[in-house]
Amino acid sequence: MAAGGTVLVVGADGDIGTAVARQLEALGTPVARTSRRGTADSLPLDLAAAASSWSLPSSVSAAVLCAAVSSTEACWNDPVEARRVNVEATLELARRLAVAGSRLVFLSTNLVFDGSEPFVPADAPRCPRTAYGRMKAEVETALFALDAATTVVRLTKVVGRPLPVFTRWREALARGEPVHPFSDMVMAPVTLAVAASVIVAAAREPLGDILQVSARADVSYAEVARRLAARWGFSADLVTPTVTAGAGLRLEHVPPHTTLDPSAVRDRLGLEPPDPWAAVEEVA
Repeated sequence: MAAGGTVLVVGADGDIGTAVARQLEALGTPVARTSRRGTADSLPLDLAAAASSWSLPSSVSAAVLCAAVSSTEACWNDPVEARRVNVEATLELARRLAVAGSRLVFLSTNLVFDGSEPFVPADAPRCPRTAYGRMKAEVETALFALDAATTVVRLTKVVGRPLPVFTRWREALARGEPVHPFSDMVMAPVTLAVAASVIVAAAREPLGDILQVSARADVSYAEVARRLAARWGFSADLVTPTVTAGAGLRLEHVPPHTTLDPSAVRDRLGLEPPDPWAAVEEVA
């Protein structure tokens, strides 16, 4: 392991990367940041650019790999470019860091599974249905084949700001217009703070191969819309749920379950799986 105790946060300009870097610094851990935009307090590192352009610190104890093309639609629409970033560049970066002696913390997703079952165990066979999930599953497998200590942190929906759909609902309801949330689309949302706290813990010390961060239940978008309408003071009559069939959505992007088995996080960090409404109401 590299000396010095510095943690490298790759993609520190994203929501999760920013939260992780701030939590680490609040705990007194030295942080090195990278940003594809090249901000004043970060090293320039764009996974879509040639690897020869990357700037890496000479010695870090652990590296948190946050950067990715995370849109399922973007990965579906341009899988070649998305794979170049999410798989090829990510693995090249991981190899360089591993050779330098860094532990690796890789952010993954519940979409490495097909969503047919709730609370999927961490050691269940990967069975992704989406392009994004397949890319994350491929990297997970390759990382565990490296000669490096690696922790994969699988996340369900992380909510750090109002989702665009929440904003659209509120604007429509304020105009007295109905909204039509999906009753058969679900999420198991966790707050940005909860997700970051697990990632930070894994960056500060080895915590095993896989940690899964999940709310304790799935909630449907229709349930969320009803709850938010009441919270905002709008009539429940304006919330008229619909289903995804016929809406032009790809079926693989609408799993029936998104929860993960969070027992390793509970056992190793003492963190109970959070109430899904805590994440929704924090940003509402």
